Amino acid sequence: MKRPPHNSKGQWIAELLRSQIRQPSERRVGIEIERIGMWNDLSPFQYSDNKLMSGSYRPGAATLLNLLSEHNQWPKIHNHKGQPMGLTTPIGKVSLEPGSQVELSTDPFSDLVTVKSKVDHFESKVSEVTRPWGLNWIGLGVNPFNTVQDIELIPSTRYHIMDQFLNERGKLGTSMMRKTSSVQVNLDYTSEEEAIQMLQVSLLVAPLSYALFANSPFSEGNETGYFSFRGKIWQETDPSRTGLLPEAFEEGFNFDDYAHFLWHEPLMFVQDSKTNYLPGNGLSLAQIEEGKLSQVTCSEENQLNAMRQLFSEARIKLGYVEVRSIDGLLPDYRYAAASFWLGILYNKQARNEVIKIFGKLNRNERQTLFNESLKKGLDATVGNVKLNHIAKTLFEISETELKSRGFGEETLLEPLKANLKTNDSPASVLLKRFHKEWKKDIKKVFENTKQ
Repeated sequence: MKRPPHNSKGQWIAELLRSQIRQPSERRVGIEIERIGMWNDLSPFQYSDNKLMSGSYRPGAATLLNLLSEHNQWPKIHNHKGQPMGLTTPIGKVSLEPGSQVELSTDPFSDLVTVKSKVDHFESKVSEVTRPWGLNWIGLGVNPFNTVQDIELIPSTRYHIMDQFLNERGKLGTSMMRKTSSVQVNLDYTSEEEAIQMLQVSLLVAPLSYALFANSPFSEGNETGYFSFRGKIWQETDPSRTGLLPEAFEEGFNFDDYAHFLWHEPLMFVQDSKTNYLPGNGLSLAQIEEGKLSQVTCSEENQLNAMRQLFSEARIKLGYVEVRSIDGLLPDYRYAAASFWLGILYNKQARNEVIKIFGKLNRNERQTLFNESLKKGLDATVGNVKLNHIAKTLFEISETELKSRGFGEETLLEPLKANLKTNDSPASVLLKRFHKEWKKDIKKVFENTKQ
């Protein structure tokens, strides 16, 4: 591949990624968990307290953050108006997604058994506050009942800028912000070469990941025709920053090329010299360097903003690769998904096997397989590549890797092992029960996905 010239600013991103390479002994794992709150009458958890017709008040996310801070002495993170937006806890950062989905982004820990223990303790602290309210946390990838108009956008300047931008870029961008939830797995890289291979493998396996962990077959009270409607929502969000990042498969792709890609990515938001958020108007860092956005420079913060605004199914962050192809899930499935991915990405043999299996597919075939996986799950095929066959092969490799690590993480795979025997995903299990056991009573979906 003929490499484009890299100016000093773009090179800063590449060198920053290189500076974060971990030693093998330092390798850890982190997880990001988003949860959708819902009341028993199927109305959404909002940022603001709401007064009911009965005269009582229904607490919102701002109140939740205030009480968690008060009860646990966790410092609050505020917006520029002093309103609570998140918390700093001993195990990681709590933040709010645009529709008041509560996200816990854990610090990195040695193993997933430890992560699970830490998250369980944190979620018990949340439940101590929300259970008496009658608030439920549902383990689904898309809010199954409410419309975009039902859900208040939190008071974040950045999110309001994104909301307006994405409303003009894709049919479902505002749905992505307000209605979706996911599980993301963060896995460290120990060399530049390994980081690129981990990125490529994460993108190649994304169709299989959706087939295994799809969990969003309902929206606005109806079946969507997708096992992962969340995956479809992301496809209709913004084509310039989502999807399978075909650029990562160009010959010789490295951190310099990744940085160059980010340098030319259209930005939704930027920050000025006082760190105030401003609309990026779809301009790139390259265009900002040319002076096309007044009062804004290609500062280090804005280069980091470019990294944050790439929403591909996997992306490289500072010191780790982030896997993004997992729907919001109930806890058992959540840790099965994280364990599966850890076993694949931390095993060189597994990564090589993935490239051997999927590497024969061209760009169009990879996209076709991805599209099929959202609707057909493990029955998706392209040519000789059959996801249900590949799933069993990669499961065995992942399980072997987890056993060799010696933390007991392989036990977390049990829900996945059970589903593979019946060619199921969380979504297909839900749909079977919806049609047979629940007789298409949509409220049963809510009742059976509460955590």
